[in-house]
Amino acid sequence: MSHTPDASLPQRISDLLSRVACELVLTGPDDDVPSVARTALTELDALVRDGGLVGVDAVRVALDQALASGSVRTLAPAVEALSQRWESWRLAEQLLAELGPSSASADDDVPAAATATVVAAEADDPDLEAELVMLQADPELAGMFLAEALDHLSSIEAVALQLETSPGDRHLLNEMFRPFHTVKGNAGALAVTSVQELAHAVENLLDAARSGQHDFGPSGIDLVLQSVDLLSAMLRDLGSRLAGQPTASRRPERETLIVALERLLAHGEPAAGTAPVVAAVPTSVAVQAETAPAPRADRPADATGTPRQRAEDLPGQTSVKVDTRKLDNLVDMVGELVIVQSIIHQDPALRVLEERLARNLAQLRRITTDLQRTAMSMRLVPIRQSFQKMARLVRDLSRKSGKPVDLVLSGEETELDRRVVEDINDPLMHMVRNSLDHGIEPVDVRIARGKKPTARLALSAYHQGGHVVIDIVDDGNGLNAERILAKAVSQGLVDKHATLTPNEIHHLIFKPGFSTAEKITEISGRGVGMDVVRRNIEALRGRIEIETTPGEGTKFTIRLPLTLAILDGLILGVGAQRFVLPTFAVCESLRPLPEQVHEVQGQPRMVRVRDTLMPLVRLADLFGISDAVQDASAGTLVVIEDANRRVALQVDQLLGKQEVVIKSLGAALKKVQGVAGGAILGDGRVGLILDAHGLLELKLGTSAAA
Repeated sequence: MSHTPDASLPQRISDLLSRVACELVLTGPDDDVPSVARTALTELDALVRDGGLVGVDAVRVALDQALASGSVRTLAPAVEALSQRWESWRLAEQLLAELGPSSASADDDVPAAATATVVAAEADDPDLEAELVMLQADPELAGMFLAEALDHLSSIEAVALQLETSPGDRHLLNEMFRPFHTVKGNAGALAVTSVQELAHAVENLLDAARSGQHDFGPSGIDLVLQSVDLLSAMLRDLGSRLAGQPTASRRPERETLIVALERLLAHGEPAAGTAPVVAAVPTSVAVQAETAPAPRADRPADATGTPRQRAEDLPGQTSVKVDTRKLDNLVDMVGELVIVQSIIHQDPALRVLEERLARNLAQLRRITTDLQRTAMSMRLVPIRQSFQKMARLVRDLSRKSGKPVDLVLSGEETELDRRVVEDINDPLMHMVRNSLDHGIEPVDVRIARGKKPTARLALSAYHQGGHVVIDIVDDGNGLNAERILAKAVSQGLVDKHATLTPNEIHHLIFKPGFSTAEKITEISGRGVGMDVVRRNIEALRGRIEIETTPGEGTKFTIRLPLTLAILDGLILGVGAQRFVLPTFAVCESLRPLPEQVHEVQGQPRMVRVRDTLMPLVRLADLFGISDAVQDASAGTLVVIEDANRRVALQVDQLLGKQEVVIKSLGAALKKVQGVAGGAILGDGRVGLILDAHGLLELKLGTSAAA
C-alpha cells in the first residue's frame, strides 16, 4: 500500500549505503559477504520498495543485482552501481524541487513508458574511447555529425524561448521534437550512446506533450534548455577527443537529467500557484515580423506533424556544407587573383593597347571583380545565431536578477563575415550583462519612476555605409556621468584635475578594472568585461559609441566591417612609402593654407579646420620617413576620427582609392601600434594598412591619462 514517504527516508537510505560500502572496504575480495552488509541491503530493499518513493525503478534494478551477488568480488561493483543510481535519483529530486513541487501525489504509479529511458540509462556508461571507434573510422562523417547536431541544438534553444511566450503551441512543440529526434537517430547510428540516451529522454517528454498526454510548461522548458546545454558540451567533448584531447566523463550530469526528465513526464508540471519565483519573472522575446515570418497554414505536414519546408517550398534555395578551411583557401586565392589582375592592368608595358586587348582586359577585370564579390559573399552568414544566444542569456539573467525584461530582436538576417559573427559573441554577451545588471532598474524602482515594471532591451542589426551596425538599447537608468567620473578618480584611472567631455567620461566604463557596482554579483561587478568588449571590437576593426539619457536609458552602437578580408581604403604617399588608410576612419582631406597651421616652439603642432583646432600629426615622424614633404602647407592633410577624437594626418599626397586584400604581417609584427596589416597594391608594392585608433593612441594617448 502506497503512502506519503517519510521526509527522513532519503537520508536513511544514504546511511545504509554508506554502511554497506564501509563493510566492503574492510573485507577482502575473496571473502564471504559480511552479515552486517547483507542485513543492511535487506533493510535497504524494504525501504526502497515500501517507502513510497516514486521514480526509483532504476535503483530497484541495481538493488536486485546487489542482493543476487554471492561474493564480495561481485557485490562491490554492484553496490557502486547502486550508489550511482541512488545519487542520480537524489540529484534529480533536488533539481525538480528547484523547478517547483510536483502536482502529482506520491501515490501515482510511474507508467512503464516513463521509466524505460531510465532503465536503459542504467547500462554502464560506455567507455569514452568506445564511442570514438566509429567516428575515427570516418573523420569526415564524424565532423558532419558534430556540426549538424550542434546546429540542431541551436535551433532547439531558439524554439524553446518562443514556446515560453506561447505555451501549448503544437507547431513549436513539433519544431523542438524533430531536431531531438534527428540528433538521437544520428547518434544511435554512430554508436554515440551517451548522446543518444539523453536525446531520447527529451524526445519522450516532447512526444508526450505533442500527443496531449503531458502539459508542457516552465519546468519542461527549463529541463529542455539544460539538456541542450549538456548535449552541446558533450558534442564539444567528442570533438576534443577526436582531436586527441582528453575530457572528463559527464555521466553524473547526464544521468541526473535523464531521471529528472522521466520524473517530470511521470508527474507533470508543478500545480498552478506552486511554481518558484522563476515563473513570476516572465521574459519574452519579441521578434519583428519581417525577420520571422509566420508558417503558412496550408503547408503540408511531414511524419512528425511539422509543416514541411523542403526545396520545392523554397525554389532555388539549396545548400551544401563546405569545410571552412576550404572556403578560406578559396577566398585567399581569389584575393591573389585580384592582386595579379590589378598588377597586370597597371603594368607600364600595357599602357598603349590595341582596342581588342583593352576590351579583353576590361572584361577580365569585371569577371575578377564579380568572382571576388561572390567569394566574399560565401563568407557572410546571418547574425541570427548570435542574437539567439543573447535571447537565452537574457532569459536566464532576468530570472536570476528578478528583473522582468522584454527582449526585442530585429535585423537577424543581417549578414557579416563569419569570423566577425564568431568573435562578436563575447562582446555582445558582456554588453547584455551590463545592461541587465547596471542599466535596468529593479521593478520597485521602475514603478516609482513611472515606468513599466517590465523593462525593454532591444538588439538590432543593419547595414550602413559598408559597415554592419549593431545597436543595444535599454530603457533603464542611463549613465551617470558624475558617478562614473568620481569612481574613475577614486580608482586612480583619471587625474582629479582632468577636464573631460561627457562622451569621454562615458567611455571610461571601458577602462580595465572600472566598475560602479557596489557589490559583486553573479552577473557582474568585478570590473572585467567592458574593457574586453572594446578590445575585442577594435580587434575586428570596429568601434563602439555611446548615447545615454539619465533616467531614460542607454544606447550602445557597435560598428563593424562587413568583412575582414577586404578593405576599402585611401592610398597615401609619404616619401617613397605607401600606406592604406581605411575610408571609414576618414572625415575629409584638404590642402591647408599657411595661416591655418599653428606652430608651438617652432614646430607645426595644430591646424585650424573650419574654426576647429585639432592636433597635426606628420605620418613621416611616426614612421621615421626622412624623404617626406616637410612643409604642412605643401602636403595634404587627412582628418581622421576615432571615438570622437580627431587629428589631421599630414601626408605627401593622395594616390587614389582602392579595395585591397588584407594580409597579416605575421606574429612578429602583430602588435605594432598604428598598423593593422599589409596589402599588395596595384603596382605590386606593399602598403601598410593604418589603424586610426592606434595612431591616435600613439600620438595623443588617452584623454584620461592626459
